[in-house]
Amino acid sequence: MTSIDDLKHDLKGVSDTVLGNLDTEERLRVFIQEAAEDREERIEWLRDTAPRYEYTATDLEYTNGTLKVSMMSLMARNQLYQNYQAIQNHEATRDKHMALMMLNETLARLSRRGFDVDEYGNVDVPEGADAEYSAYGDKQAPDISYLATRYRELWDELPVELLVDEDERAVKQFPGLAASGLLAYPSDLSGEMFDDLDDDRIDSEVYLTELRLLKALVDFHINFHGWRLFAEEHLEVSFDEFLNTPVPGDSGASASSGVVDLDEELCRNILSLNQDYLEAYPALLKEWADADGLEDVDEEVTADLDARAREFADGLAEDADLPGVTPDA
Repeated sequence: MTSIDDLKHDLKGVSDTVLGNLDTEERLRVFIQEAAEDREERIEWLRDTAPRYEYTATDLEYTNGTLKVSMMSLMARNQLYQNYQAIQNHEATRDKHMALMMLNETLARLSRRGFDVDEYGNVDVPEGADAEYSAYGDKQAPDISYLATRYRELWDELPVELLVDEDERAVKQFPGLAASGLLAYPSDLSGEMFDDLDDDRIDSEVYLTELRLLKALVDFHINFHGWRLFAEEHLEVSFDEFLNTPVPGDSGASASSGVVDLDEELCRNILSLNQDYLEAYPALLKEWADADGLEDVDEEVTADLDARAREFADGLAEDADLPGVTPDA
């Protein structure tokens, strides 16, 4: 009598013959089906009966190195482009608030101070006939509605039109602009709920935006010079050569940073145009430390940006684990 073990052996022999004749596409399809049913024994049969081949390959250390360098180049472009966008956005926000504050002052002078914005960003809305908000009625706060109406009156005199007319907008353009124009002024924190605070004012949006701009410039300085030092001193190539290393699979296509192609010249120009901010950074750090009663600033926010850039470059070299690349290069 044939034993159960003999039957299993015969079945496996048949299976080995059948599975051994499967081509790769069929074998993958069967694997998916067996894996979906959690049939581990059959999955092992598929693996054991697969054909065996010997391959030759390009130096793996070199191949892995090209992948790492390509990925690090992509990381550098992405990081610097994000810094660049932040700088652009903060500059635009700062300029918008400054322009709106100057517009408010111009309106006040033209009206012979019949319209005015005080130091806290509050508008003294006139009563009576002058308080008719022809453009926005009572759908907005009185001061915003009043200021938005003045903005719109000026705009209507200009030889340009919005893509979507103001009257056709569900979300109106000029009230939002007016709210932004009032936000730029320092706010009053002198109410009873703030009695325990040392200061009775919070900073204006212009000042806060400049702080954000300064931080973005500091980050850009450290990241640009860090990646540049990593390329020049650890990889012994130029920054532009490193930055233009294509992503694997792009068939040598030119690498791009985004809307703007960043290179060393553009990065240096961005820093040069904003050098005044960077030169003011050490004094500002000391001022903030003194205001907080600190003897010194934290090492992580030291004013020596070049030292922080070199530390960043050495960290990149250590993490890269590339042939011949060491932090002490």
